Amino acid sequence: MAAVKKVYSFTNKRDIWRLIPSESGYLVIEERDAKTREVFFNCLKTTDGKILFKNFQLEEKYWAGIEAVHGDLIFFHKFRKPDMPNHKGIYVLDIPTQKIIWQNDDLVFQLAKDDAVFAFQTGFVGRNYFYLNSKTGEVIKNLGDNFNEVNKIREELMQNDFMKSFSFPSQFKDEENDLVNSQLFRSLKEDKSIVGNIDWLRLNNHIIFNYHMTNSVHTFNNYFKIFDSAKQKYVLKETLNTNVTKLIPESFFLIDNLLFLLIEKTKLVVYRIMQ
Repeated sequence: MAAVKKVYSFTNKRDIWRLIPSESGYLVIEERDAKTREVFFNCLKTTDGKILFKNFQLEEKYWAGIEAVHGDLIFFHKFRKPDMPNHKGIYVLDIPTQKIIWQNDDLVFQLAKDDAVFAFQTGFVGRNYFYLNSKTGEVIKNLGDNFNEVNKIREELMQNDFMKSFSFPSQFKDEENDLVNSQLFRSLKEDKSIVGNIDWLRLNNHIIFNYHMTNSVHTFNNYFKIFDSAKQKYVLKETLNTNVTKLIPESFFLIDNLLFLLIEKTKLVVYRIMQ
């Protein structure tokens, strides 16, 4: 059996802006077209890539984004002003029906837990917090300026099992002696064409990493590899980006043993790393 197996891929040939996996098994993909100034939203099943919907748009075609995916609901926001980061409004899409089931133009989403949504409204002297029903948008309780309850719930959500299933790369450092002494990283460090940092993580005996190399036209290519330390061989090699001018590695991450890779900013490829 192959150590790394491709599960699915997805592309609409637009820039993928965000990937948002949810505890309920959905993967929402936000894409942006800078030329037409439009944002599109797509929803897949995380484990097998089954497409539930593609190219969904809000009435606001560009100045909108995603707050969260919770249960069968996607929480969208608009912006107070173009080119400004402050969010405005809550617009809730039911994934099975692909319909907006409620909206609130005055509140700003904070977080969701179970059947509750916590939101706020900014006043002259600070924020006023509210507890809403996630299915209807009905305000259940006015929490006033008490943000302690909201912060407590946020901390609980960050510690749940789903959040713990994520693994993100970090920069390789020389003091990580077990890897410095290996033939793999010793050869990489000696290769003078490699520039910038090596970002890596480990899953059991798989060392997963990416890096940049100077190419023939004096820009950079971004390469991704998986090395099986037990078999002492590479089990996956991908080129994530070609001819880039900045040393910003394309992000990759794991959910348990599912690997998510973004290629040329427009294509998502998902692999399963066999344990």
